[in-house]
Amino acid sequence: DDHDDHDDHSDEGDDHDDHSDEGDDHDDDDGEIHADEDEEVFMYDPHSWLSPLAFEAQLAVVLDSLVLNFPNGNNIFNTNAVAYSAQLQALDNGFNDAFGDSGDCDTAGVTKTIIANHNAYSYMTLKYDIEVVSLHGLDPEGEPSPEDIAEVVDHINEEGITVLFVEEFTDQGAVDSIVQQTGVSIQILYTMELSPSDANDNYLSLMNKNLESLISGIGC
Repeated sequence: DDHDDHDDHSDEGDDHDDHSDEGDDHDDDDGEIHADEDEEVFMYDPHSWLSPLAFEAQLAVVLDSLVLNFPNGNNIFNTNAVAYSAQLQALDNGFNDAFGDSGDCDTAGVTKTIIANHNAYSYMTLKYDIEVVSLHGLDPEGEPSPEDIAEVVDHINEEGITVLFVEEFTDQGAVDSIVQQTGVSIQILYTMELSPSDANDNYLSLMNKNLESLISGIGC
């Protein structure tokens, strides 16, 4: 009867539930780490643009979109992209000259370690084989524990590190205790998450400032 038909539909609904469960299994099998929706978890560093070559790879995506949407500008877009790519490669060469194999740091026998308030620099430091010791990992709003601070202070003293790197708009009062305990100076490493305080700055100028600060801070 009609009610039996409704029961059949209910069974079909159960089948859909089964498929939903299968979907959950696929999510578990895809190798990704899924955080609870009500938790804000920082599992990766989004600052890929701090590696000049990673930023150059993104340039191709922008170029394709511009050409697709504004085909009349194809020639000028491609000309500008080639010129900008050359500037990014020159920037990468500057980092390699300082921090790459047989670069100035290696030649001088300098340990390439920096202390940072939080690790927003993994793309850059991984590319150029620089070790980062951070106060509170990937979370820019994280609060270091007394144990975190003590560990960083010990590392600074053991390695003879003289500089603590922070982002441009960081409240430097948050690292006062480390400065007082170790005598390190504060230098800026730009992440470019916000517009620069100096309107004359751009990506290339800020990355060159980062390069100069790293050379000075590491001592090579």
